[in-house]
Amino acid sequence: MNDEKQKIIQEFLKCPTNRSLLDEFKNTNSEEIKLRIDLEFKKFYQNFRILSYLIKVLHFESKHFDKKMRSYRDRNQLTLESNLDMFPIYHEKAFADSIGLSGDIVDHITSENLFKCLRKLTDRQKEILSLVFVKEMTDKEIAQRLGITQQAVSKTRRNVIKYIRKELTYAR
Repeated sequence: MNDEKQKIIQEFLKCPTNRSLLDEFKNTNSEEIKLRIDLEFKKFYQNFRILSYLIKVLHFESKHFDKKMRSYRDRNQLTLESNLDMFPIYHEKAFADSIGLSGDIVDHITSENLFKCLRKLTDRQKEILSLVFVKEMTDKEIAQRLGITQQAVSKTRRNVIKYIRKELTYAR
């Protein structure tokens, strides 16, 4: 007997009723009990085959469905780069407000020492840090928004980061 047949028989015999029928047959060698075991095994095997078939069908169909969904997603990708004006929610301020993000960097800090350090900064410095780290804007975009030069934004950012590093190393 091969392994698969042995496994099926072992599964069949895990049922206490089937096991007791087999034990009874071993003791009596009754033809009637043998027929009952055969009938029970045929039912079990039929259920086993149906279940095995359903598992294979589900497996195949799930793979097929996944393949279709990947194909659909690849063909119908959502791209907003060309038509951002159609979706005002995707402008930086509206997007942050729509999902409940605060634009202030202080609201995103969990470290107590860093929080204390940021509270000492001027409003302009906090605004530049917020635009850099929360809104992920470039120096050029920040300069245009604030009406200052790109070099001023870069210098302010560098000086603030240097100040924060210095404060945090002394705070330890």
